[in-house]
Amino acid sequence: MTVFMNRNISPKRPLTDEQLIEVVTQTAFHEYPEKESTRFKELYANYNQLDPNQIELANGADEWLQKLMIQFGQEGVLTISPDFFMYEDYARQINRPFWKVESDENFDFDLEKVLEEIQKLRPSLLLVSNPQNPTGKQFSSEFLQAIADEMESIGGYFVIDEAYVEFGDDYHRPSNDNVIIIRTLSKIYAMAGLRIGIAIAKEETFAKLIDINHPYPVSNLALNVANAMFSNKEQLDAWVAYQKECQLKLIQALTLVDDVIKVKPTQSNFIMTYGKSARDLGEYLSENGFVGRTYDADHLKDVVRYSILDIDKYDEFEDLLKTWRKQID
Repeated sequence: MTVFMNRNISPKRPLTDEQLIEVVTQTAFHEYPEKESTRFKELYANYNQLDPNQIELANGADEWLQKLMIQFGQEGVLTISPDFFMYEDYARQINRPFWKVESDENFDFDLEKVLEEIQKLRPSLLLVSNPQNPTGKQFSSEFLQAIADEMESIGGYFVIDEAYVEFGDDYHRPSNDNVIIIRTLSKIYAMAGLRIGIAIAKEETFAKLIDINHPYPVSNLALNVANAMFSNKEQLDAWVAYQKECQLKLIQALTLVDDVIKVKPTQSNFIMTYGKSARDLGEYLSENGFVGRTYDADHLKDVVRYSILDIDKYDEFEDLLKTWRKQID
């Protein structure tokens, strides 16, 4: 049986069959999802210590990314590279100028270089994922604050894409009015198929988010499934702990080969490997049923990224790592 480690999603779903049946039978499909949306915002905000009045929803975080480029990206979009590949795709789809600040050979990023490009290009929108995809790196509060301030100085907006933030450390976010936080239920909450994207902003920026959004962007069924999870804090806490255990097991597993391939420290639900032997390991694992994420771009040709596994899969995964490691000695 093939195990896919190339999509950065949960290995299983968080709710029981009985819970899902109850949600379906109690969902008022004949009504618009007004009360369901309000309830989700309140539950999500309470669990994450946010203000529900600063939260707006869309049909997945991807819809937010596209809408933000429509609303705020008229003068061009800047990001770092590598980062989430859909940033460039969405900019291309709506014909926005698009620029990238490249990493160094170890996929680290120079803050001064980013700030220089902001002043040189003067984009109206800048996007950075944090923790970052595909490296798994979590940027410091100081790094993000400097970007927020620089973008504010040119009248631009700064989007922090926190798809994986629950796997990382809490940090002090920039409080500038030009900052927009994007989140999702697709990663630690294991609800990728529900397509619930979350935007967090304040004051005039929040008003501009609402201005471009649909009246009811998320279905009442999707919201009720999410509400079932967020209304049971004990179950939700246990689920988050399980996901973080899967993350820790992946980190521990790849220490078995970190003397012969480069393994980036991660604060996400995946690990990025690179270097001369990383692609060889990826091919070996794929041949034996564990498929990682590879890339076609020249600067990523030696990169393989692995998503978390269910706990009961790690023994087999580790055995394969040990076998491969012995073969190359």
